[in-house]
Amino acid sequence: MATPTEHAQKWIWFLDVVFGAVVALGIEKYEPVIRAAWLDGACSFALSLFVGISIFSFVAYDVVVYHKLAEKYPYCLTALGFVRFYLDLVMAFLLYVLLVNALQAEPDWFAILVTVSIWHVAAVAWHLIARIEHKVSGGLGRAILPHVLAIAIYWVVVFLAGAFGTKVMGLDDAGLSTYKLFLAAAMILTVSIFRWNQVFREQQA
Repeated sequence: MATPTEHAQKWIWFLDVVFGAVVALGIEKYEPVIRAAWLDGACSFALSLFVGISIFSFVAYDVVVYHKLAEKYPYCLTALGFVRFYLDLVMAFLLYVLLVNALQAEPDWFAILVTVSIWHVAAVAWHLIARIEHKVSGGLGRAILPHVLAIAIYWVVVFLAGAFGTKVMGLDDAGLSTYKLFLAAAMILTVSIFRWNQVFREQQA
């Protein structure tokens, strides 16, 4: 098994700075949006707030669980360790893109789901690399299956919602887009809570 080094562990400090910058930029961008939503009416304000809470919850989940997993699979000064660190930077950038897509006046549900799906794919790759680097066997399905299922659930629910909203509810394009945005945010929030709870249970086992 590769041996963690003090130098490699400093990468976590750097990533904390990146995470902090991502959150700060997101809050800065969201402040005028939520003000405008408040002036636009209760429905616009409630939807904007719900989407914002859901996406920030996902970011918080990522940051907290990242530290738990970094303790379980410490960085090492190896090629795989560097690849994993670089992948962390890519995932942090995806969180920023997710916030940019979600925290705007008219969030695009499709862009949100594409971004969060790519993040889950990157998370699967992170788990695979970490296990190879630390020569860990067993429990792989429990680590990667939730990410695969999350992607499937996102898109299946939105697809079914589209059919239901059009044929049963009779929504126009604008109403259907709002409906899908709400469901996308709700699913992301649910996945965040589920994964947060799952990882903490695994850490305590």
